[in-house]
Amino acid sequence: MQAASTVDNLDESKYVRVFVSQEIEIKLLVEGVSREQVLALCQSLAKDAEMTELQLSNGYFDTEDLRLRQHDMGLRIRQRGDQREQTIKLAGEVLGGVHSRPEYNTAITSEQPDLTLFEEDIWPDDFPLFDINRDLHEIFRTDFTRYRWHLPSGDGHIELVYDEGLIKVGEQERPLAEIELEVQQGDITDAYRLARRFITRLNARLGNLSKAARGYMLAGKTVLEPFTHAHFVPQQPNDDVGTGLYRALTYALQYWQHNDACLTEVPSVRAVAGITDGIRLSKVVLQQLATLETDVGDHILRLEQMLGHLGWLSRYDGLTELTAEDGAYHRALEQYPKLYDAIREQQQHAVQLELVQSLSVRDDYQLTLLELGALCHEQPRHEQVAQLPLRQWASQRLREDWQNVIDAFAKERDLKPEYYLKQLPLLQSSLQLGYCVGYLFDEEDREQFRAPWQDMVRGIREIMALKLLRDAIKDNDDNQPDRLLNWQTVQLESLLYALEHSRKAALKQEPYWLG
Repeated sequence: MQAASTVDNLDESKYVRVFVSQEIEIKLLVEGVSREQVLALCQSLAKDAEMTELQLSNGYFDTEDLRLRQHDMGLRIRQRGDQREQTIKLAGEVLGGVHSRPEYNTAITSEQPDLTLFEEDIWPDDFPLFDINRDLHEIFRTDFTRYRWHLPSGDGHIELVYDEGLIKVGEQERPLAEIELEVQQGDITDAYRLARRFITRLNARLGNLSKAARGYMLAGKTVLEPFTHAHFVPQQPNDDVGTGLYRALTYALQYWQHNDACLTEVPSVRAVAGITDGIRLSKVVLQQLATLETDVGDHILRLEQMLGHLGWLSRYDGLTELTAEDGAYHRALEQYPKLYDAIREQQQHAVQLELVQSLSVRDDYQLTLLELGALCHEQPRHEQVAQLPLRQWASQRLREDWQNVIDAFAKERDLKPEYYLKQLPLLQSSLQLGYCVGYLFDEEDREQFRAPWQDMVRGIREIMALKLLRDAIKDNDDNQPDRLLNWQTVQLESLLYALEHSRKAALKQEPYWLG
């Protein structure tokens, strides 16, 4: 049931009545854009719809140890004049800028929240309702002006909202300027169409973080950490292949967007690495959809172009391998301070965070995120795909995909460093396909198969590090270049020996998708 109790019609509800809605909205950040520009575009898109202006004050509550946050819940009291409304938002998801999560609303007279006003059946079985209710206190506030329009759509409407104000924690403040397109029994494709206009006309960015998430960060209660390792997508064996692939694309997109938010909040190489992994994983899924006659060629091309801007990461990772204190080369290279300092300097110069930051705010980048989110919601597929069991398809696809890898590495002779480097993208792609569908198969068999191939990935990346080391030795005027070059050669030969061992072990593994 759509929520009827809102801050602008509280007088229509009774203070004991609770309303629930499944909130589906696209959130866009318009920070740095003037109020006049935003309002002008909003009014243009709203056409004859009347604008409502509201002054809203919101207190967000949790316990000292953040037990609501641990359950991915957000609790607020919103006040307009003398009227207050209490809202609890339960766990949901963010995809392509779309925030989807159930929320429950009820009018309240007190400034202190009361969780017992909500229906008992909304809470998880192990939720300590009364303990949490007793310990609630305000964590942060959001005070803003809301400009609102109702746009007809489908069997309902889309609520277009522009919020401008501040997130506050004591004396600390953070500006707030965002567009929300909330689908209220309307057509979500209309919301995506409107979102495109804000991206192209105002350079708006998709908002992955809710007001609550940003408030918790400002209060120092949570820290946004990049995802650095993908997990296997929890697939269901009875699903059809289309459902499984779009579930995998949803995971890849969420992985990418989380790291994109990390880049915005606290720029770091780890965030860029996470973005890169998310884009690569998205590309792998789209390539599988393309084999099933889904028209995603333009998306794949755009992702390949993005990855071209992120190529500096491999050089940075190689130099980091040489300088890492827990690495295999750090202690030896420290004996040559001039060379070591030169490598450290190259490592610092390799970082191109500003390039990635400028890429992330471009229209084509934001539109790609938006359109992939729309793809996950619409889930277009060929008719025959709906009749193809996921596990059956996954077994066949893994066999075909890994056969290409096995053919590439099943050589009689020892492989040269350049050959290993050339085959790395093929190997990485097959391992990423495993993240998409490997959950369907026995975990022990799967890990036993993947382990030597993952060892090879690490070894091939180390080849890049040693090639960079050789270049650094040649460019450095150290007084012992021959000795250093001989040492580098020995290290490379030792690495190739280890890679040969991993290669032979990998080729002997039984495929896990046959079980």
